[in-house]
Amino acid sequence: MYLDEFNNKDQLCEFEIELSKKYILDYYNSCGINLHEFEYIFPTELATLSLKYFLEKFPIPNGSIHTSQEIEINSPIEIGSKLICRVFLDSFKEIRGRGIIIVKTDYIRSEKILGSANATLLVPSL
Repeated sequence: MYLDEFNNKDQLCEFEIELSKKYILDYYNSCGINLHEFEYIFPTELATLSLKYFLEKFPIPNGSIHTSQEIEINSPIEIGSKLICRVFLDSFKEIRGRGIIIVKTDYIRSEKILGSANATLLVPSL
């Protein structure tokens, strides 16, 4: 089973990200958003990029589905901020031959958690 070598609450990985102005402009263009003045990162941008980096390190098996994403920001994050992302296996359940996996990502700068996100993945049993 995907991530079966880990226990609930284990840290899966850690990486650094930076949501630069260029990334944000590219994100806006891909979403068809008109440009405007902005100072802070939108939570969906942060969740999208961090999930992408996680899935590069832990690719999901064929037949998997990313079913939901929740994000909570505790304080505004300025564009260009470098953040440490710590990803944990929050929970795992097996139901009817499929695994329901929730991975939690904490967004950290200067040892302060600025926000966190949960991604739910539905993966086939292998």
